[in-house]
Amino acid sequence: MGEMRTSGGTRPAAAAVTDVGRQRKHNEDHVLVRPELGLFVVADGMGGHNAGNVASALAATSLDNFFEATQTGELPGPAPDEVDLPPEARRVVAGIRKANHDVFVISSTHSQHQGMGSTVVAAHLALDHIHVAHVGDSRCYRIRNGTIEQLTKDHSLINDALALKPDLTPEELARLPKNIITRALGMKDAVKVDIRTEPVQPGDLFLLCSDGLSGMVNDEQILDVFEFTREPQEACELLIAMANEAGGTDNISALIVRIDSDEEPSVRPASSAETYQLDELGMLLPRTPGTPGDAQHEQDALSSDDGGDAEDIPSAPPTPGQEREDTRRTPWGSPPSSVVQQSDRPPPSAGRYVAVSARSASSPPPDDSSRRRKHVEVRVARCANCGYELFIGNNFCVECGAPLKL
Repeated sequence: MGEMRTSGGTRPAAAAVTDVGRQRKHNEDHVLVRPELGLFVVADGMGGHNAGNVASALAATSLDNFFEATQTGELPGPAPDEVDLPPEARRVVAGIRKANHDVFVISSTHSQHQGMGSTVVAAHLALDHIHVAHVGDSRCYRIRNGTIEQLTKDHSLINDALALKPDLTPEELARLPKNIITRALGMKDAVKVDIRTEPVQPGDLFLLCSDGLSGMVNDEQILDVFEFTREPQEACELLIAMANEAGGTDNISALIVRIDSDEEPSVRPASSAETYQLDELGMLLPRTPGTPGDAQHEQDALSSDDGGDAEDIPSAPPTPGQEREDTRRTPWGSPPSSVVQQSDRPPPSAGRYVAVSARSASSPPPDDSSRRRKHVEVRVARCANCGYELFIGNNFCVECGAPLKL
């Protein structure tokens, strides 16, 4: 596969990680990285195991196939609200509409997949612009010159209520359900896709993620990560770790695209590295090598990352009874064509995640005395009905639905 380069002398460097989190038994997120096509996708499935998983896999695969098929072919005729869009923006919108149709057809014709759906956020990099399209509450952020901007707007009940009545009070908003989305792939045979086109600059970073990350890690924490490292793979791992430290209540996916200049070396020289931990606020803490517990922390990091080789999802969704065992966490960067699914089974314990930062050891991180510098011990309990391990704070078992008495 060739490396993609834009006409203005820039190229993308990308990586993605998807993780089951600490609450769920199955991962229904999928990520797709196709730098040679300029295509990057995160899909978050809904409908339970073998339904939400199929929906997100099908959405990602459908987009992949559509972009392959339309590299040299004609695009479908634009809808009335798309006539003013650039051709490459119309391409990503048409691809998402095709994915929606594919998910809807399978959901409508197979009883075991009835009611399944998926959110999606897709970024298409072409001609020094990035075209970001989405349906649902999976997000895209841009990090530029030390600031972060959310480029997508969640299709949620709260946002729709605010659009109709912008003067809703905090008390009125607090009474609305927090996790209700109003748009998703597969719900109807047609879907409205939101699209945004932005110019790119060398040094830009784009983060695509599922709500398992955005619901756990705030904008300040995301910026903290990119102050420590701008390497997409490492930043993805840190963001996943922070979301898990915050509770990991959902599947977590992070996909990062960095815009590099052609004048920059393809392989950046390794810097002197310092090891960091996470504090109870999800921030990174320096840890001095040689202190008690170092060996255990290093062993935790190795066991956390040692999940075996990633497997490719087939071009068609799996049929019932043919699911396979995947690795617990699937990290990768700029791979060949592949759709990645993370493991279905959570780790046996909630061990601490140790991360290595690209910050020089001679340059300590900014001190913030207002943050408490103690480790977080994640408390867990087991469901009396099915024995599933749960993070304390749930009112019901996310596996069998039984009420909990904690």
